[in-house]
Amino acid sequence: MEYLKMAGSAVEFLVCTELLPAIRKRYGTTFALLEIPEIIRSDGNAEPHGAVYSQRYDGKTYNDKWSEQPGDYTGGCALGTELSSEMVQLLADLQQIDGDWLLSLHSVAESVKASAFDLQGWQLSFQGQKTQAVNMGITTDEFTQAEEFTKGGFHFGNRIFTNGDFYPRNLIKLPTKIVLVDWAYSAGYRICYVDYLVNVAAFAFIHMWGNSLWQEEFVKNLKQTFGIRSEDFRKAVLIKSFEQARFWQGNPHLTAQVSAQVNHFKRALKGDIFW
Repeated sequence: MEYLKMAGSAVEFLVCTELLPAIRKRYGTTFALLEIPEIIRSDGNAEPHGAVYSQRYDGKTYNDKWSEQPGDYTGGCALGTELSSEMVQLLADLQQIDGDWLLSLHSVAESVKASAFDLQGWQLSFQGQKTQAVNMGITTDEFTQAEEFTKGGFHFGNRIFTNGDFYPRNLIKLPTKIVLVDWAYSAGYRICYVDYLVNVAAFAFIHMWGNSLWQEEFVKNLKQTFGIRSEDFRKAVLIKSFEQARFWQGNPHLTAQVSAQVNHFKRALKGDIFW
């Protein structure tokens, strides 16, 4: 059976129809856990950006275990520690993909490169967000500390190609594989097709704000697998939590969730993230 998804942009359409099939062909049998969605067909004439028909997978999903809305599932609180090790393995599988090879395959490569996470660009953007940061509950001293803290960049500079929106609701668990779905494009620094591995890990971490046990187990597995330094992970959590808070700010139904991300920001600045 097929699953229809309307592409949200021209870049997303080309990523799904050109890059994902190429990854499946080259790496499909080498990934330990990752399953790239199989694209069955597409329609580039469908408005506004094209239609993508992928394989419909019959597996375990996590829409009923994670929610951004208040309640029993907010921030993954009902998930236990499930996926805390599997998501680290998915990162290891994604790290296998040769970025230079992938981005040489199609004209979409230039668009993907242009949308890659740029740390210096983020730092410049952050400098202009002081008023918004204060409105979210970040003090001026904390804002200044964050500017200084992120200036040095990352020691762990590995970049990976990913769906960007790397959190439990975009996973389908099969008997021996996990399908990574929703390869959607979004401008800015919150989600990127090409990003630092540590940023992608931090994105998963901050989306589990309601489950500290999961976060602690995830961090333990992350350290064992990649040897990432505490300083790098703190910077990544600070960056991604700030962007997520900005994304949700202004929604009257998500004020507590914005506060949770600001809390991540403050914890990352203090070094209080289970490291």
